[in-house]
Amino acid sequence: MVDRPVSPAPERPATDPWAARRRSLIPVLIALTSVLGAIGAWRASAASGAAAGTERRAFEDTVAAEQVRSQIESGIGLIEFAFARRQALQASAASLRAAAAAAAPDETASLLALAAAQEEAASEYLIDPEALRPDGTLDLEARRDLEWQRAGQLQDLDPDPEMAQAADLRAKSQRLVGLTAFFIAAALFLTLAEVTRNSRVEVLYWHGGAGVLAVAAVLLVLVEAL
Repeated sequence: MVDRPVSPAPERPATDPWAARRRSLIPVLIALTSVLGAIGAWRASAASGAAAGTERRAFEDTVAAEQVRSQIESGIGLIEFAFARRQALQASAASLRAAAAAAAPDETASLLALAAAQEEAASEYLIDPEALRPDGTLDLEARRDLEWQRAGQLQDLDPDPEMAQAADLRAKSQRLVGLTAFFIAAALFLTLAEVTRNSRVEVLYWHGGAGVLAVAAVLLVLVEAL
């Protein structure tokens, strides 16, 4: 029996130790992607809810400010009416006294009595000293400012800070929602890397998914920090 030469066994290609580790990391990265995506969605929802609450407060401040303005203008209108009425009665009384000085003796008493009655009526129209200048004329703008400051000490009448805060929260919510696309892309790349049988394509998908996930994670931290 003739011995046949034994052919050497074919050499097995050297296995890449990093390839096995890379494949074992894929489920971990996919899970991390899901967790970070859920956190981003939760924070986006929270920011949207906070924006809605801030907008409601801004609306309440706007309504309160309009009510205060209406009350102030109503008071200003009463002050204007009282001042005009008092000025008219005082002017009429002065005119009657001037007429009494030049009238006949039998008419003087009646004119003076009428002037006194009008002066008494004028004194009943009381004007808040805070609405008057030192010379006795009206200063309605100063009165408006004073009333507005007093009302502002009791409640918030400026909706602008709340509106600006609501706009910032809305923008933050939109940015967080936009990050969802990065997490979806990262999960897609990693899933393709897990199912593909082509080692080169697997490496490409793996690095793409890991890179997108890293960028999304950094952006998530930055958006939360801003």
